[in-house]
Amino acid sequence: MEYASKDLMHEHDAILFSLKILDEISNRVESGKEVPAGDITDLIDFLKLFAYKCHHGKEEGLYFPALEEEGIQRQNGPIGMMLEEHDTGRGFIRR
Repeated sequence: MEYASKDLMHEHDAILFSLKILDEISNRVESGKEVPAGDITDLIDFLKLFAYKCHHGKEEGLYFPALEEEGIQRQNGPIGMMLEEHDTGRGFIRR
């Protein structure tokens, strides 16, 4: 059996890949190339459902609390920074 943290790392890889796709879509739009609207909405749906609900839900509901129990600092620490990053990402998707 592997650690649950390994699953979270694999999920990060999928999220980073989706962000590379988003970057490519942005580059195409900025250069005046057409991008099918469905490609954009599919990517946003993936980020909403997978990244922000599924993945972040696991981290925020299970992983971060477990780290805190082991003495990892939330306030002014790595957990607080990751939570800020999650909030920033959610803000981008809302806009």
